[in-house]
Amino acid sequence: MMKPKLLVHGSYARTIDNPAEVERLLSQGWLLARPRAKTKDAKLMRLLRERRRAAGWLSLYLWLSPDQVVAVKAALRPGEGYADLLVRLVNQQSRCDENSMVDADN
Repeated sequence: MMKPKLLVHGSYARTIDNPAEVERLLSQGWLLARPRAKTKDAKLMRLLRERRRAAGWLSLYLWLSPDQVVAVKAALRPGEGYADLLVRLVNQQSRCDENSMVDADN
């Protein structure tokens, strides 16, 4: 798959990743364009996101209710980040699951 191209025509813009579609639109008068950075650091931030995705990172966005926020903040240890908390709780749950499986075998 090719890298997506930003094509513009009049006041309309489309991002296309199909080479045949890119060629078709270019032959109809569409122009290739480069996305403009919204802020001074936008290009750097975009490159960092692309590198992290390529390295297998996952970005998560969560909306928590006020009660859930209180519970999450109460579970945080001093100096611990939210990602660290999540990993700690998942590991803790995995250990509990393994122990319950061992108990069930006995």
